[in-house]
Amino acid sequence: MRNCTLFALVVACICVPASPATAQTEGFSIEDISFFNADGFFSVGTQSNRTASITLSDIDKDGDLDALVANGRHWAEQNYIYYNDGKGGFKLAQPIGKFLDASYSVKSADFNNDGFMDIAVANDNIENKLYFGSANNQFDNVISFGSRSPSRNLEIADIDNDGDFDLILSNRKAKNEICLNNGQGNFEKIITFGNQSDQTIQTKIVDINKDGFLDLITAERQTKNKVYLNDGKQNFSKAIEFGKEEDETRSIDLGDFDNDGFLDIVAGNLGSKNSIYFGNRNLTFNRVFDFKTKRMTLSIKGADLNQDGYSDIVEGNSEERNYVYFGQKNGEFKEIGLRENLKDDTYNIEIGDLNNDGFLDIVESNSGTWNLYYKTRKK
Repeated sequence: MRNCTLFALVVACICVPASPATAQTEGFSIEDISFFNADGFFSVGTQSNRTASITLSDIDKDGDLDALVANGRHWAEQNYIYYNDGKGGFKLAQPIGKFLDASYSVKSADFNNDGFMDIAVANDNIENKLYFGSANNQFDNVISFGSRSPSRNLEIADIDNDGDFDLILSNRKAKNEICLNNGQGNFEKIITFGNQSDQTIQTKIVDINKDGFLDLITAERQTKNKVYLNDGKQNFSKAIEFGKEEDETRSIDLGDFDNDGFLDIVAGNLGSKNSIYFGNRNLTFNRVFDFKTKRMTLSIKGADLNQDGYSDIVEGNSEERNYVYFGQKNGEFKEIGLRENLKDDTYNIEIGDLNNDGFLDIVESNSGTWNLYYKTRKK
């Protein structure tokens, strides 16, 4: 059994310039919240795969979040669905597909509008796969989508506003792709964005300029990160750069961290300080806060874990401790360390309410060791 600390002490206090805040809920203080792992008992399986990511989705539509596990990265391994028992336990699993894939991301939605959840898989230099769901959670009907590229991330959104789900692929050293759904789960029409030389690791989709059209925000290796603005016709030629060219950004997330009404971007960097780029009306992202310590961050995620109305940040790191940063009323963050004695390669952080208790829980995708999750609870 893994020896995991349940909760670690406050390590530091990190200041972020405060901005006028909107009305906040009372929530819970940091001292009232713990992240409980039961000494490694809370794991998504006990295999030590090269897990790239875990996505939470209600596959069987029973009202709880199941875990979709993408394994392999550069190597062929089996992907899985782990079904939630309704209490935050994952004791029933099902392989995804008959073949082992070199996978980075698995996401789910009803792409062909037949009432069953489907599963899309983004792979590294092999065909990306879409498994159509049917009765009894069978996924026998399979098609491919996109090009054979070094895909690193997959997102789902209705980019063209036609009422169905499209697929967005982040490709390293290849153009990124938007695979448009024709409403029946066919993705033959593809729009590209970015350059062939870009090393895009992740893409977030949001209407960042509030014009009614979804925009694309990318995390890039060895170049500046970008905001691609949608002109309303799914053209993404206008790009706003942010960040430092020398940073190796592996992950980004969005949130209004200073509560000024504009979305901000938090960037997780490998080998340099993580940063928050504060948004404004002009989308300049010139106001920047750098975290105190350089980290080997592979994944970063924002959420209000203690329900106080201020965005918190979870940091997943490579071969070092993971951290939670609690947002404070005065514009500060308080840093909490997880698992002091475990320093795994956490390739992805996912957040969701696993046991339906009203608190958001933390899931770690750990490469080469167990994938752990922490139940957030009131002491």
